[in-house]
Amino acid sequence: MASQFLLSYPFRIDYNNERFGTVDSESDTYKAQQISAFLRTEKSERPLFPSFGIEDPVFNTFDSADFIDSFIEFYPSDRIEITEIRVTDKSSGSQDVAVGFK
Repeated sequence: MASQFLLSYPFRIDYNNERFGTVDSESDTYKAQQISAFLRTEKSERPLFPSFGIEDPVFNTFDSADFIDSFIEFYPSDRIEITEIRVTDKSSGSQDVAVGFK
């Protein structure tokens, strides 16, 4: 697929060029933004794509297998390949999730 310039996520203004912030669709920045958007979206939050996102992690622990199964439905591995997922439990009861990709 040919490289495209798409709006950045989160949305921002590029003050140097006086336009909307964009990112190259083949760059690591774009891939990181797509993973971030997916992780920050709760399933059923988007009516047109109800399976986009993850189960609300406030009431459930993060499920790596569910994340990967849902993620590859929207992002084929030839576009964004998940190489590693690290989940770290914190003493406060929260979790940090780090996703490696290429």
